[in-house]
Amino acid sequence: MKKFLQNCALCRDYRDIKAGGGFTLVEISVVVGLVSLLSIMVFRFYFQSNRAQTSLIEGLQMQSTIVTGVNKVLREIRQGTEFIVPDLSEQSSVLVFNDFENNTVAIFPVLNKALSKDENENIYDLFSYKAVTKNFDLSSPVHNPDNLNLLCSDISDVSFRLANARSLTITFAFKRAGKSYQTITEGSLMNSGDVK
Repeated sequence: MKKFLQNCALCRDYRDIKAGGGFTLVEISVVVGLVSLLSIMVFRFYFQSNRAQTSLIEGLQMQSTIVTGVNKVLREIRQGTEFIVPDLSEQSSVLVFNDFENNTVAIFPVLNKALSKDENENIYDLFSYKAVTKNFDLSSPVHNPDNLNLLCSDISDVSFRLANARSLTITFAFKRAGKSYQTITEGSLMNSGDVK
């Protein structure tokens, strides 16, 4: 009899465990809600960090573009011997100078229609053009596209101001993907190497 009662007690305990061992709808809803909240927070953190990383990469790419473009412009100017445009008291978006071979070199912006449409603002490419004096006919000036050289892109504004007869200050304004960047640099003509 004792054994029977123990078995019945075990059955009763098993039935009590089985009856009380399930999850209610409220408990399941709370767990699902917590898991959903946690996953939303994880995904939000992931997307914010991804967006920040993308923005950082775009900024670094633009910085690289700016440094490369500015260095190309400065390298071009170092080949000069004498500034023609602008005058000492002027500011201009065009720079003209003579080089060591007595050629005339012009640095000027040209409207980039595709980028201007994307940015809803005038965006330019900066070119240099070398007019080779020995081949240039002043009575019939024709430019040679082979002498046109792209220096940099994504420019919303550029200005050249002479600091003195040998050096100038250049102000660049770049724009890409709605973000504006500005830099100011100084350039100078290369010494001819003559020592007196």
